Amino acid sequence: MSRLPDADEAIATIRRVVSAPTAPYHEARALAAIRTELEADGIDVRADGYGQLHARVARGAARPVVIVAHTDHPAFEVMTARGSEGSARVLGGFRGGVLDQPAAVLVHDDEGGGPVRATIDRFVPDASLVHNSAGRVRIRAEGPLAPGQWAVLDLPGLEVRGDELHMRAADDLAGCAVIVLALRAVARAARAVDVTGIFTRAEETGLYGARVIAEDGAIPADALVLSVEASRALPHVPPGRGMVVRVGDLHNTFTNDAERFLRVAAERLGRDGIPVQRALLDGGTCESSTFVVNGWSTTAVALPNVNYHNRGPDDRFAAEIVRLSDIRGGAALLAETLRAVAEDARETWWASAGPVPHAVRAILKGEVRSTDT
Repeated sequence: MSRLPDADEAIATIRRVVSAPTAPYHEARALAAIRTELEADGIDVRADGYGQLHARVARGAARPVVIVAHTDHPAFEVMTARGSEGSARVLGGFRGGVLDQPAAVLVHDDEGGGPVRATIDRFVPDASLVHNSAGRVRIRAEGPLAPGQWAVLDLPGLEVRGDELHMRAADDLAGCAVIVLALRAVARAARAVDVTGIFTRAEETGLYGARVIAEDGAIPADALVLSVEASRALPHVPPGRGMVVRVGDLHNTFTNDAERFLRVAAERLGRDGIPVQRALLDGGTCESSTFVVNGWSTTAVALPNVNYHNRGPDDRFAAEIVRLSDIRGGAALLAETLRAVAEDARETWWASAGPVPHAVRAILKGEVRSTDT
């Protein structure tokens, strides 16, 4: 289970998933692309009442595992329109100087229309906590605008530059692709597993998709929950050195009961030369926080993501960048983690935490000297 996905197959899958335009509350195209990938491998997929996808592979006896990733990315939603000009609300975590200069966007609607080229500018602060929004922008398009349309940055869906993958929305469509690749691997294997991949909505505006799952008790109480993110790259966890086992995020540390299986998998992959990193990533909040505060055993992994939320080094919008090697290694990590869960496996170092030898007990009690043993 530790073998890497085929590179060409992985790139093709990634391209189909991450090229779909998406925005908070407007994730239908991304969800459709993900569903197509899963069903092509015969994986059972259903939608819940909120339009989120649940894809399950179950075989034999194993503790249930739920792996989550979100299908939205920060974007813009048209609020008012008159002809080809209007105002648009920022949806999600676009912040700072990137909003202070004009940027090219592509306008879509939920009926499949678009893209229509447009430009945004004239940012006006007008915070909305409900939509995690910093404010509004003016939008001018090459065609008529209408309230309810939405706009994404005019950046490539995917450009492959060696190991670097440049994309409009690595966060978190690249994470979704990792789950698709992992589910494909376990579906093709003949081992015990009980895993459900859940592809959530409206994470960027308030972790809403994950929150409704937790609040509605839509997953087993004894499930291990694992979040997959494309999180801000940090100096101590650089891209290209493997998927990161995420000890915690900005607000929470996660649970050892869940993380230990990731560490077993990382140990096994390390023997095959597949790198895995481990760190506290406090550059943002991920969906694991939703589940850990609601009582689930929870852990997380993350792809180091350069230009997180499309903020380039010159404070202009830029493509997010993740590494193909990290995605392939991440898929292998998830697949091997599921194997470790089914085996209830422990790390090799746990042997050193086993029963204290009787001779050492006697030394500590003063019954014998260490030189006598």
